[in-house]
Amino acid sequence: MADLYEVLLVDGGTRWHAGWLVDDDTETDLLLRDHGRVPVFISRAGLEHQAQQHGLEVQEDLPDEIDLDLGGWLTNGMPLPPTAEVSELWHLLYDDPDAGRALSGEQLGEAYDDLVEEEPDWFAVHGPHARTAMADAVQRLRAVLHPS
Repeated sequence: MADLYEVLLVDGGTRWHAGWLVDDDTETDLLLRDHGRVPVFISRAGLEHQAQQHGLEVQEDLPDEIDLDLGGWLTNGMPLPPTAEVSELWHLLYDDPDAGRALSGEQLGEAYDDLVEEEPDWFAVHGPHARTAMADAVQRLRAVLHPS
């Protein structure tokens, strides 16, 4: 059975719903999409309908929350968030067909490898370039959000 998680992104004073993550025990977690768009649900009934359409079973409890708090790093460059938060957001964005394009390229691939390997000076070496690319990816993702 697949698990469903709400993805909330917090950056500085901005907080937004980034979609629903489907984790079906495969190696890839996917943001739930409908006709190429990330559905944003304003009600439990909307979520249940979408899950039914995709053949997913919604548990009685509300979906677990993945709360990525970057503290303003995407928009202001400071403070530096934990690398685990950056890695998790990068992973979600990279697999997205719209947002992932902003994170492609050899230089960013090396930055992600160093991030996963927890290079101690990652923010000094890759931070500015990666932050700009991730902010662009987030904007691409936000451009496809729509209420259902």
